[in-house]
Amino acid sequence: MLKSYLKIAWRNLRKQKVFAAVNIIGMSTALCAALLLSLTAYREWTYDNFHENGKNIYQLISEEHTGSQLRTGSSMAKPLAVAIQKEVPGVKHTSFIAGNNTPVRYGANHYYLSTQLVDRDFLDMFTFPLIKGNKKEALSQLNQVVLTQQAATSLFKDAEPVGKTVELNLSGQWQPYIVSAVAADVPDNSGIEFQLLTRLENDPDFNTTRNDWGAANFPLFVELEPGVTPAAFEKNLNIIVKKYYKGKIEDLQKNGGAGAHGKDVFYISALGLKDFHLTEGSTFYSGLNSFYPWLMIILSGLIIAIAAINFINLSIARSFGRSGEIGLRKSLGAQDNQLMIQFWAEAFLLCCFALIVSLALTAFLMPYYNQAFGHRLALSVFRNVWVVSGVVIGFFIITLLAGGYPAWKVARLNILQVLKGKLGLGKSSGVRNGLIVVQFIVAVVLISCTCIIWQQLNFIQSAPLGYNTSQVISIPLDNATPSDISTMKQRLGEMAEVRSVSGSMLNLGLGNDGSSGNWTRGFTYKDRHVATKCVAVDYNYAQTLDLKIVAGRDFSREYGTDSNAIVINELMAKQLGEKDPVGLYFKMGDAFPVHVIGVVKDFHFESLHNKMEPLVMVINAPLNYIFVKVESPNAVASLKKITTLWKSINSLAESDPSFLDENAQRLYRQEQRFSKIFMSGAVLAVIISGMGLFAIAVLVMAHRKKEIGIRKVLGASVSGIVLLLSKDFLRLVVVAIVIATPAAWYFMRRWLQGFEYHTSIHWWVFALAGLIAVGIAFLTVSLQSVKAALANPVDSLNRD
Repeated sequence: MLKSYLKIAWRNLRKQKVFAAVNIIGMSTALCAALLLSLTAYREWTYDNFHENGKNIYQLISEEHTGSQLRTGSSMAKPLAVAIQKEVPGVKHTSFIAGNNTPVRYGANHYYLSTQLVDRDFLDMFTFPLIKGNKKEALSQLNQVVLTQQAATSLFKDAEPVGKTVELNLSGQWQPYIVSAVAADVPDNSGIEFQLLTRLENDPDFNTTRNDWGAANFPLFVELEPGVTPAAFEKNLNIIVKKYYKGKIEDLQKNGGAGAHGKDVFYISALGLKDFHLTEGSTFYSGLNSFYPWLMIILSGLIIAIAAINFINLSIARSFGRSGEIGLRKSLGAQDNQLMIQFWAEAFLLCCFALIVSLALTAFLMPYYNQAFGHRLALSVFRNVWVVSGVVIGFFIITLLAGGYPAWKVARLNILQVLKGKLGLGKSSGVRNGLIVVQFIVAVVLISCTCIIWQQLNFIQSAPLGYNTSQVISIPLDNATPSDISTMKQRLGEMAEVRSVSGSMLNLGLGNDGSSGNWTRGFTYKDRHVATKCVAVDYNYAQTLDLKIVAGRDFSREYGTDSNAIVINELMAKQLGEKDPVGLYFKMGDAFPVHVIGVVKDFHFESLHNKMEPLVMVINAPLNYIFVKVESPNAVASLKKITTLWKSINSLAESDPSFLDENAQRLYRQEQRFSKIFMSGAVLAVIISGMGLFAIAVLVMAHRKKEIGIRKVLGASVSGIVLLLSKDFLRLVVVAIVIATPAAWYFMRRWLQGFEYHTSIHWWVFALAGLIAVGIAFLTVSLQSVKAALANPVDSLNRD
């Protein structure tokens, strides 16, 4: 029986090639977009789901209530791990994870491998299976390394890697390490990535900070014993937090700090591994907005809904040409359920063709999609039985929804009306009008959101940051020796286009090395807790960045006492409560007393997501970046020249220098991704909505053909008829605009609240979105309206 229905459906579709082509194109495009977006969401949600002990693994996150704000941090002090293992019950394993790119040398060749410095428990906690070697012994010695299979192949080709000696440059000099094991390549949905593992004790600064409770550098993970709840662990953990951070807690309380939700002013919580990837700011490696995958699902659902609406409208419109067939079938005794199955079979065939085309499109477009939106999807995802099951189930649901309604509608028609050619489908205009409104609500929301996101990106790009971004080049000092840095500064000073050279421990923005961070210090000043961001800088820092000095002076080699001097910003001066802070002496915790020599105007040293904070600049710490101010008619040529010079001096330099304005833009990659997604969604929504409106226009014009003929005989003008036929549709679009505007305003207002500095939402954005929607609707409907108005009225009136 089903086979017979499908054969008849195939013959009918072959007769209606245009109808079939339009439906297949619309539905396959929507399915392709929905597949790509849904697979993206699936991949984000399944990050780190391969760890066997994942449900018992947690990352520690600190919460510091200063009184005026809440600070969260993912870096922990090294002695905390020892204290947890000794004093907190229910803890099975702990491990720090410190990542960087490390030069690795074997023979005459050297490579850069993504390296994680970890504790011995790492391989027992996380499921990174070993292909060669013993898990218990792989990291038992400090001079051992574990390579992934890909890294081992790059280094040793087909030779046996275990037991081989490689050299690592972790502290400016090459040191030998023994390959103790080879791990399987890290899955692409892992929040922890590496090509090489070695012990944390190999970190050059390990011994200086191993007992320092004030030095928090790396994220710490714990694995709890089965049955231990995170709440019980947090309760016991924060008992020792009060013990070892007693001074810090007292300082926070003096400053008016108060814990929220029953927590203390300084509290350490446990973030589950399942939330590791989708918690902003949780780690050095992940921290994606948790709404991002939901955005993918919402957009895919909206696009499919619009395509399904079009499918329904086209199917109903096509039914007018099949009144004879429907009437004949009914008169010969066809039951409603048989007609419904017949029409659904046609819809099913169309959807099958659309699915096949969409799968081909998905495979073809996936590389371009990954490149455009920064994703890493691969066709191998279809090997997952859950993904395939989801696609099949989703396909049948879409088919039932898109094909089921028109099939049900046609099957219930009165036989006498059908035989007279009066299908009566136009009487139930409520559903039709609702479908139009839904389509244009989606279109207007997406158009409005795209405009506001674009405005915010422009605001970010043009906002004054308080320092020179267009003329300053940042050079990452990865793997550089002090001699390399000294030589580079000397050679830069000899270049005609270089106006000033300085340096810093921290970059501004996000450089080509992908590194960013901050350094926070808290101390007591006049019985008040003071918290500030700190940065170690080189001489000429203010001059190179064009920072405005509002009081005092910058660091100078002419003053030998500047090694204990600091330069602060205006917010720090305000926090200290001193009218004239220049010359002020005080202690920042247990360090030597410092004295303020200058005050600079506040500047945005962090993302515009964050408000400007107090800042202290010191000059007695190692540098990780060189800043170079250049004046040249060809900035790109200057950048290339400096890059070439740097790589000739430091042969191990991996990351290229970049201008600070490029660094600033990299901070907003997620917003740029949102913009592309919304823009693509808006274009698809408008195109598919236009197709649906065209289908409904065909349906309505067919119903009103005689009315139009009578109006023309009575003297109605073409323009009057076009306006008459269009105004009903335009009313629906206006209703959609009225509903969509507050929805778009609400969503974008919530989104903008994630920025401390953002643009305003202007009324004209919604007016523009509405005009675009009205314009598209009018053009689409008027094409059919003009055609109907120009038709010969004799032909219309002769129609039975």
